[in-house]
Amino acid sequence: MGRPKKVVKLKQRRKINIGTIIFAFIALYLMGYSLYTGRKEKISIYEVTEENLARNMTVTGVIVRDETLYYTPETGYVNYYLRAGSRVSKNAAVYSLDANRTVYDMLGATGDVTMTTQDITEIKRVISNFQGNYDGMDFSGVYDLKESLLVKVSEISDNNILDHMQEMIDSMGISNGFRFVYAENAGIVSYTSDSLDGLTVEQVNASTFSQETFTTGSLRSGKQYSSGEPVYKLIGSDVWQIVCPVTMEQYMSLKDRTSLRFTAQKDGISFRAPVEFTLRGSDYYMLVTMSRYQVNYLEDRFLTLDIAISEEKGLKIPKTAITTKDFYLIPPQYFTVGGDSNDTGLYSVKYSAQTGEPEYLFVPADIYYQDEEYAYVDKDDFLAATTIYCPETKETMPLALTGQLEGVYQVNRGYAVFRRIERLEENGEYVIVKKGTTRGISVYDHIALNAENVIDESIIY
Repeated sequence: MGRPKKVVKLKQRRKINIGTIIFAFIALYLMGYSLYTGRKEKISIYEVTEENLARNMTVTGVIVRDETLYYTPETGYVNYYLRAGSRVSKNAAVYSLDANRTVYDMLGATGDVTMTTQDITEIKRVISNFQGNYDGMDFSGVYDLKESLLVKVSEISDNNILDHMQEMIDSMGISNGFRFVYAENAGIVSYTSDSLDGLTVEQVNASTFSQETFTTGSLRSGKQYSSGEPVYKLIGSDVWQIVCPVTMEQYMSLKDRTSLRFTAQKDGISFRAPVEFTLRGSDYYMLVTMSRYQVNYLEDRFLTLDIAISEEKGLKIPKTAITTKDFYLIPPQYFTVGGDSNDTGLYSVKYSAQTGEPEYLFVPADIYYQDEEYAYVDKDDFLAATTIYCPETKETMPLALTGQLEGVYQVNRGYAVFRRIERLEENGEYVIVKKGTTRGISVYDHIALNAENVIDESIIY
């Protein structure tokens, strides 16, 4: 018989599948990256643009004119011959008085009123002003529109009557109870009167701007005028003023200005005018002197103006993108050219442990920014408390003095780089910064919208 066979099972060595390991590694990496990016604050990007940023201030002033009211010499019906805003010479006919309304009624029955292109334009302007200022919560504006339109139509009708009046008087020989009234002085005709007629610059005070006591109305009533009743107003000078109350802060920021650019909110007219600033008791005022556009505001006593304080052109960035960075402040004379190249840098000082003698090592260092007193060097270029040496004066100083620069994080290449900015102007949300600054930003650069979410030199995507 043969020997019994003894079978011994050998343990097989497990084969390592390199593909499985790589797949597992990639899966773990993706999981970790997903967790990291999921927790990471999203970085929003803003593209730098070149724009103007106007800083405006709004004030409401009271208009002061060289104005005189004229009154009817006797009772009668009034026919006006001049449009509001017309210039009249001395002794020219302004209106006529018809005691019995004989001429007025006869002329009114002669035919339809003819409207010129200018008449239609004036009516459109009244309606346009109403549309621009309409407030659905204040229905009284509709009644004001009605009154304004009636005044304009009455003015057009009176001018039509004038075209036929002299012809009718001559043909019928009417003279009893009818007379022409002539201008006592030259000036600009106005048919609007208010409770501040005749106001002077010296009389303006805080109570002048109270709307509770202010009243205004048209002198063209279309009804019979009593003797001594105001009938028209004459503006005797092209020069007029707008007196505007201002705050102390506005006064301090503008008091050295001699002229400013304004835009009237009523009609959008822009103009530059000389200004003066005064303090009366505890109240501050700005006096704007004008020699143009007076006829545009004959019906107004108060005028709201937008003041263009400044208008700077530069690079527009949001305020949320602005941050600060610390730099070492170093006197410029410490910088030199050394080493094996033409690099600019500083000499750091170390003392030998054996001899105690100083040893000088040239370290390249870029001047990030320089003002009249110091050069700014990135703090990351040197260890804290490093001592530097000045070859020119043989002096040494430790790097301890620091200062901050304002800037933004430029992210053009996928990582955050601090770029310095110089503010020119700003409003509530944006800042205009100077173009072409050293280590600054340029138009179309991409910057981090929220600087507080960014770490300097960090990869953002």
